[in-house]
Amino acid sequence: MKTSPIRWLIVPCCLVLLQASIATADVTFVFTYFDVDTSTGVGFDDPTLGADRRAALEAVAAEIGARIEQDATVEIGVAPSQTDGTGPIGIGSATFLDTSPGIRDGEVYRRIVLGEADVDAGLDGGIVFDFGYDVVLSGPPVAGVACFRDVARHELTHVLGYGSFIKADGKGFNETAPDMYTRFDSMLTTDAGPGADGLPIVDEMGNLLLDDATFASANGTGLVFDGTEARAANSGAPIKLFAADPTHSGTDDDVMFPSPAVGEVREDWTAMDVAILKDLGYRIRPASEAGDGDGDGDGDGDGDGDGDGGGMSMTDTCGACGAGTGAMLMMCLVGMPLLRRRGARR
Repeated sequence: MKTSPIRWLIVPCCLVLLQASIATADVTFVFTYFDVDTSTGVGFDDPTLGADRRAALEAVAAEIGARIEQDATVEIGVAPSQTDGTGPIGIGSATFLDTSPGIRDGEVYRRIVLGEADVDAGLDGGIVFDFGYDVVLSGPPVAGVACFRDVARHELTHVLGYGSFIKADGKGFNETAPDMYTRFDSMLTTDAGPGADGLPIVDEMGNLLLDDATFASANGTGLVFDGTEARAANSGAPIKLFAADPTHSGTDDDVMFPSPAVGEVREDWTAMDVAILKDLGYRIRPASEAGDGDGDGDGDGDGDGDGDGGGMSMTDTCGACGAGTGAMLMMCLVGMPLLRRRGARR
C-alpha cells in the first residue's frame, strides 16, 4: 500500500509539543520533536544523549539558515526516532500539499524561495533518524563511524528541495501518467557526455518524455542535473547524479551523496551542492560571510563557544546492507507526512 505524503503521521491534538526555534541571519528553523512530545525515552528524548542530539541538529540548522539569504520561517517535524539500524540512517523531505500531476514544490521551498505565506496547519517538512548506527555528534569520527551532523545536513538539504520523485520505471509520486514530480526533477536530463545536451526527463505538465527503454538506460547509468549554476561549478558540464537514484549526487565528496562519510567529516556543502540549490532558486552566501549561525565564533553552531557538541556511540551493525560497521549507510528522501502543529486537530 502506497504511503501518502500528507497522512503518514498525525499527532493527537492533546499533545503539548516541544518546539525549538533556531534563529539565524535569514531563515529560522522551528523543530517539533515527537520523541520528546510522546516521551519515547529514545532518540531525541534519550535521558543521556537526547539534549545533545537536539543541540547538534539545531546547530546544523543554524549553519544552513545563516547561508540562505532569503527571509523565512519553516517548521520541521522530527518524527519518532528509529533505533534498530535496519533502514536508512536518515530520511528527510518537505511536505507536499499538492500532489496533482505536474511540477510541484514542497512547503519549505514555498516558504523560502517563493515567499508564500504559511496558511496550512501542517508542518512544512519532516525528518527522521535511525539511532541504531554508530555516529558521533561532532568532530572527526573513528574508522567505520559516521558524523551525525553530516547526516543532519544531508536530510535538511533534502527538506530544502534537493530530491527527486522519479522511480525506477520513470513514474513519479502517484505512479500515474502524467504524474507529480519535483522542481528538481524538472532540471534533470540524460547524460549525453562532454559537450552535448541531454534529453529532458519530464515536462511542466508531469509527462515522462522518454520511452521506457531510453529512460531505463539513462537512469541506470545516472541522470544529470543541468542548470546554469551547475555547469559553472562543474567545468561547463551538468552535475552527475547517482546511478539509478537521481535524488542523490554521484560524487562521494558531496553532502548529497547517498551514504555518509565514515571515519571523516563532510563539514559543509561542496560547490556542486551549492550550485544545485542556487539553480533551484536559493540565494546562498559564502560560508565565510555566514558565520556559524549562533554568534559565538567557534564554528559548531551550538552557541556554547567550545566547538564540540558531545558524542555518542551506538550498535555496530549497518542494517541498510546487512554488513558490519563501515559498510555503506544509506540516506534518502521520501515523501514525508503532513505533521501537525501545536493545537492542530486531526
